[in-house]
Amino acid sequence: MSTALHMLKNGFNRVCKNQDVIYDGVYLFTNQSGLRKTALMMPPVQSASWISHYGSLTISQIGKENPNGGINEAGLVVEQTTLWQTKYPAVDERPALGELHFIQYLLDTCATVQEALAASTKVRIDQSTSSLHYLLADRRGAHAIVEFLDGRLVVHEGKLSVPIIANTAYEDAVQEIQGGFNGSEDRNAYEQNSMDRFEIVCEALNTLEKQTTDTDFAFRVLAAARREDTVYSLVYDLTQLQIEVMTQRNQERIKIRLDEFDFSVKAPAQAANLQKLYANHVRAQFENYSAELNHIAVQSFFRDPILTSVFRWKISDDMIRFLANYPDSFLRTE
Repeated sequence: MSTALHMLKNGFNRVCKNQDVIYDGVYLFTNQSGLRKTALMMPPVQSASWISHYGSLTISQIGKENPNGGINEAGLVVEQTTLWQTKYPAVDERPALGELHFIQYLLDTCATVQEALAASTKVRIDQSTSSLHYLLADRRGAHAIVEFLDGRLVVHEGKLSVPIIANTAYEDAVQEIQGGFNGSEDRNAYEQNSMDRFEIVCEALNTLEKQTTDTDFAFRVLAAARREDTVYSLVYDLTQLQIEVMTQRNQERIKIRLDEFDFSVKAPAQAANLQKLYANHVRAQFENYSAELNHIAVQSFFRDPILTSVFRWKISDDMIRFLANYPDSFLRTE
């Protein structure tokens, strides 16, 4: 399910996210600039290709290059939540990528929301396993919400009064908050929970001008919107270029600063199991990225018994190894 929002007030520029899911494995990855990448698509689909111009720090439950969200060194944040009404565009002449790789593509190639919106029109999402919509925000204070409805790209941009995504189409959620949506009587429990969280966060954003706004306040808002299955809560600081995050297992806040990492193409990527991090000397707890570490992340996800029973997927050991080794296929541009 999940909830994400953008807070902006007098230089206080934060994106906040609760990740709600029945699986609690989660990793942090650094992603280097200067790499030539090709999206992982099965033939005959034409795969999107690009060069990573910006390094980034991403958080993922599935493995490297398939992020749940992240921030790049230019201060662009891309986050997502489930939206079951999503219908991605039909096949056309554009190259394709997956719905999570779409996040990495934007972080790799864009510095601002406007650049990301332009880049979104150059590719299409295909072979997806999740129905998502996206929240974008940048260091300048711009934000946008990107959805795919009825096979077309829908963008909500400008200074949105409630820059929030839960699990309801954005326009429907805003109309209901404003009292103009007539479908509330027919909602199921899933839809009701989505709107409950949307309203909680909306009310908090409406008090921004009256608040002493700080990261503590951001975490209080996330706490109010938590569910029993909230795996982690995080706050991206787009001004200081850092992430603060706490997990269901560990309520101690972990702070990760981007300026402590070397994102150049010649430096090794870094990785860490978020559930095992502790607050002191965080950078020292990261290790050099390896396919072996990624294999643990990918296999833990696709072999989780609860997820397997729910989604009934059948993924071979060879496919898991292929997904784990995929980031090693990228070529340096230098």
